[in-house]
Amino acid sequence: MTFPIVARRLLRRLVPLAASFVLAGCSSVVNSHTQKQEMMAEYLAGDNDATLDEIEYKLREPRWYNSSVVDTGDELMWRLEAGSMNFHVGDFEESLNQFKIAEELINQYDQRADLSARDVAAEAGAALTNLNALPYRGYCRDRIALAVYKALAYLGMGDEEAFHAQIRRLRNEQKKVQDDYSKFFEKEKERLDAEKRRNPEAAKKTDSVGQISTIAGNPKNAAFATSTRKMKKIANKGYGNFLNPTAIFLSGLASIRDGNYDNARIDFRRLNEAMPNNPLFQQYYVTVLNKAGRDIPADLKGVQPFDFPLDENCVFVVFANGRTAAFEESSIEVPIMAAWPSCVFYDAPFQQLSAEAGGKQYSSLILADMDGILAQEFDERLPGIVTRIVLGTLIKEAAYYSGIAIVAAQDDMDPTVKLLALTAIIIGGSAYRSAMNTADTRSWEILPKEFQLTQFPMPSNRQVKLKLTGQSGTLSQTLKLPADCKSAIIFVDAPSAQNVAFHVLPIKSK
Repeated sequence: MTFPIVARRLLRRLVPLAASFVLAGCSSVVNSHTQKQEMMAEYLAGDNDATLDEIEYKLREPRWYNSSVVDTGDELMWRLEAGSMNFHVGDFEESLNQFKIAEELINQYDQRADLSARDVAAEAGAALTNLNALPYRGYCRDRIALAVYKALAYLGMGDEEAFHAQIRRLRNEQKKVQDDYSKFFEKEKERLDAEKRRNPEAAKKTDSVGQISTIAGNPKNAAFATSTRKMKKIANKGYGNFLNPTAIFLSGLASIRDGNYDNARIDFRRLNEAMPNNPLFQQYYVTVLNKAGRDIPADLKGVQPFDFPLDENCVFVVFANGRTAAFEESSIEVPIMAAWPSCVFYDAPFQQLSAEAGGKQYSSLILADMDGILAQEFDERLPGIVTRIVLGTLIKEAAYYSGIAIVAAQDDMDPTVKLLALTAIIIGGSAYRSAMNTADTRSWEILPKEFQLTQFPMPSNRQVKLKLTGQSGTLSQTLKLPADCKSAIIFVDAPSAQNVAFHVLPIKSK
């Protein structure tokens, strides 16, 4: 057999590999979390301009010669970062613009009832590269957080009508995410099953070595086992069904301000059921039950309702504390070394926020544990993620050794040409497998670790002193609320002790 014929056979195997570089997302070789390390360091250090510059650079106008993420599988992730970062610096209009683009991208993904040609190509790319070849569609956590930030951005722009319209939709947004979750996993299973049918030998081996219990039981995967245990522990702080208490609280608040206490009762009952030991939600629930003329449950008889109105002349302080959990690249042996994403969690810079207003002190309580929400979802997705990683790794291995076998079997090939061909495959294939052994660590990182909340009557002097207490000390800020706002949401965004932003979002209606 002549070398050109052998070359053509090899090209038939290598062309899909080359194509997968084009199809793969921008995180295919260097994982997303590593790419963001410098940006996140600047963000935590308080260099907001540098952080925005990095995000804007990623989202610049795409050209064939640049590395813009626009129109790639990474675009949604960077739009979300742009939305929350612009919110952090108080550019609510740009924040809203970015979130609207992100929302449209999510809708485009969701409206693909069947696999499009682009999706099929991405699936093939994922098998031959890694999961970064698939577009980032956002975690359920992302979709609810996007809706929350959109609502607050409208209020920041002074569009109170749009703010109320958005938070009235939050309850439906929460239900939609829950309904879409099962559909998402049905599609994920279909794609995985299709890939297994195309690669039966790799699929058979994956079924035997790709189980989480099997991997965790391997002494060489002790780090995997430890990380998984920690993740599962924090996942217990989640609320089930991807419920985000911040969204439910805002929905309930809208109902309170509308005087619809029956709807508010439903929302605060859900919050009380999700966190039955949270005194804040007990107090809200008892308050709206009284307003709705409903009986107080026996276990809440001793809870006092708020002694000031929540529907008018009230200030709500939402405290976004710390940086959210993310994913970092780790390795597992199956028995081939494969990269996988593991949850990494960060300490909160502050323990609590206190507010002094009208001569009284008020302390914040937990509203939503964002780490728990993400960890709970990742825990549910983990079996499928691990199966995909193991299957993809075995497919790449099979393609590599198959290419070597084709050339090695050519007895009539010139020995020198054969040696050159084998050398090229071994060197190139090894380099490719190493480069593509990259975990999908994509996530929305410019989010808080947790939300806390406190509330109090609008002080007559419209002055609020806020104090953030942490291990490294206390940070204080005094705010003067605008004369024309009758109520307000104060949003305190503190990813670190070095970068704290205070935003007064005025409510002028009542």
